[in-house]
Amino acid sequence: MTRTAFCTVAFAILLSSAPVLHAQSASSERILRSWVDDVKLENGSQARWTFTITYDAEAGMYAETITDQDGVVVDRNSGRASQVRPTAEEIESARSVIFADPVLSELFERAANPKLDGGFVLTREEGHACGPGSRCLQFDMFDVDTAARRVNRIRYIVVDARDWTIVSNDFDPSEDGNATRFNGNPILAR
Repeated sequence: MTRTAFCTVAFAILLSSAPVLHAQSASSERILRSWVDDVKLENGSQARWTFTITYDAEAGMYAETITDQDGVVVDRNSGRASQVRPTAEEIESARSVIFADPVLSELFERAANPKLDGGFVLTREEGHACGPGSRCLQFDMFDVDTAARRVNRIRYIVVDARDWTIVSNDFDPSEDGNATRFNGNPILAR
């Protein structure tokens, strides 16, 4: 297994054991994922490493840390962008922010069979609210008409889990979706 794969697994385990996010300050480092894995070392021996992925909301930095079974850091990488899926606590906190918004909560309550789904990570290029360093989560609010077998979109909503604010209460993913090398982002096209 590659070091990156190990880090991803480790980060997932740590996230699953993370405390409720509202109890953490905006300047704290959140564990997004953490896991333990057995790895084969260059000399052929086996070792048990812990992989942890964290997000520091104050610094806007993600970090991937690998420690050995004694807690000694084997490797640490950091950066300003990550597509690490949100934790259950992050999803719940973002949903709370959405339902606390008077306009969005009214739209939800007026629908016959409303649903709020998603929490997908949204990463934009530098200069946008969801640019590097942010931790934006995109949600889909819709109304299900089972009899007509139809789903009616109410809104796409984006919450920044860095400071728990609504970035957009009427997001257009066709215009402002994730930055990729395929959608004309010159930085990522290289």
